Amino acid sequence: MKPKITDEIKEMFTQSINWAKLEVEYLKLTALEKIISIVSMMVIGVVVLLLLLPAILMFLFALAQVFIGFMPVAVAYVCVGGIVILFLGLLVIFRKPLVINPVAKFISKVILDRPENKNSKS
Repeated sequence: MKPKITDEIKEMFTQSINWAKLEVEYLKLTALEKIISIVSMMVIGVVVLLLLLPAILMFLFALAQVFIGFMPVAVAYVCVGGIVILFLGLLVIFRKPLVINPVAKFISKVILDRPENKNSKS
């Protein structure tokens, strides 16, 4: 009877090791999925920013040209610069609701998303 018990214990031990290896692999895949999701959103954000910057610059020059119609050239460019500084100041003042909260919400949703939630959605 002893050989059976020891064989069963050995089998349980090998199954436990296999289970632990599978859990580690699942953890690696889950971490990789989350990292890829975060990095892809960062890449998309950088690309959008790089594409928007020239457009915003052109709009600012167009706004300066509109202001040149009824004020001196230097004053028009100073006014446009003041508008940009005003928007940057508003961005700094309202950085929590405009920047920090959406980024934190996205990252926490990616990191804390449980597999049970995925099964119930599909």
